[in-house]
Amino acid sequence: MYKVSKKQLNEFIKENNAIEGVYYTVAHEDGLESWNWAYSNMCNINTDYIKNIHKILMKRVNPRIAGKTRECDVWIGGQRKLFINEFIFTEQLNNLCAEILKEKMTPKEAHILFESIHPFEDGNGRVGRILYNIHRLRMDLDFHIIHTGDEQYKYYQWFKN
Repeated sequence: MYKVSKKQLNEFIKENNAIEGVYYTVAHEDGLESWNWAYSNMCNINTDYIKNIHKILMKRVNPRIAGKTRECDVWIGGQRKLFINEFIFTEQLNNLCAEILKEKMTPKEAHILFESIHPFEDGNGRVGRILYNIHRLRMDLDFHIIHTGDEQYKYYQWFKN
């Protein structure tokens, strides 16, 4: 399996947060902890796995929502994402996790689907990019850091096609 260096990991967490305009030291620390937990538990991808990534990632940045699916509408790129309900979010995430485990979807396809589900009030992009890279490593693909700027613009195009 592909290994991630400390330098790559720190750069990934920095860029993963920067894409969302998050520059807090605690966000970086919790991002590292979240990645390390996700990496250590990558054989057990399920809805609780995704929620725990979110819980660790958001525990100090926004503890009110950490690890909890959203209970409100959110706006993404000028479009409103309606609140569904906990049961449907869980069903959608369970289906996504099954596809990841069976390797039926590419990491990019699974990431686009995760972002369309958008189960959390905040932190979806950061959780999604962690999950995207975990999926890549499970498929023995290289670690992918999306940098702010041109790469970020190209990344946003994934969601328009």
